[in-house]
Amino acid sequence: MTTEHAESAAQYNASTYDALWSELTPFVRYNPGVRHRRRWLFQQMDAQSARGALRSVVDVGCGNGELLRLARERFPRVERWAGLDVSSETILRNARHMPDVRFIAADLQRDSVDDTFDLVLCTEVIEHLDDRRAAFKRLAAMLRPGGTLLVTCPAGRVYATERYFGHTTHPTERELRSLAAGEGLAVRSLTNWGFPLYRALKWATNVSPEWSLRNFAGSSYGGAQVAISHSLYLANFANAPSSPWGCQFFAAFTRA
Repeated sequence: MTTEHAESAAQYNASTYDALWSELTPFVRYNPGVRHRRRWLFQQMDAQSARGALRSVVDVGCGNGELLRLARERFPRVERWAGLDVSSETILRNARHMPDVRFIAADLQRDSVDDTFDLVLCTEVIEHLDDRRAAFKRLAAMLRPGGTLLVTCPAGRVYATERYFGHTTHPTERELRSLAAGEGLAVRSLTNWGFPLYRALKWATNVSPEWSLRNFAGSSYGGAQVAISHSLYLANFANAPSSPWGCQFFAAFTRA
């Protein structure tokens, strides 16, 4: 990545997400890719809860708090929740709506957090970052011994719709394994989901990215958008569990 590109990515992170998150609640709620990521995260959380090891959770890159809201409904026995995001205005809005959650405005690449958790969620974040190694260092520092870090991120080509949301580059499996190993984290699972249907959907939505963003990245969804999104969510159950041609990483790391 060139210096010019890195500077522009950092500027995007600092100046744009406040406005962006105020519009994305319908997208986070109905988008088929988001829903499948949430399904995987909740499966992992179910397993950790069954082991009696899910007492504290932080969502790093929590955005508008939709994932936290749904997770708190599903896992009422979790004792302590926290959310971290670079968007300070969004953090303030979240704190007003969820006063019993600790919300932290911070840049994962630069700011440390004085707390540790049984579970650290980092979903669709690292593809936005210039310094992933620094980010992983801070993610690992938030993990309690025996804790779990769950990471999701895109794989492969960066499409126009993804550049709109601030993606810089998409990591490879080798990079993810290297980042984890550098912080002493063990890889519990790492799959590349999305072949063939989700990969085809990403291509199709970028035939006309302006149309896709106008109709599916706005502040409200009508009945047609909800129905289309739900149909695509169901269709994507036909994807292979993991494939070299997938376009979505699901990774679980543990601290010994």
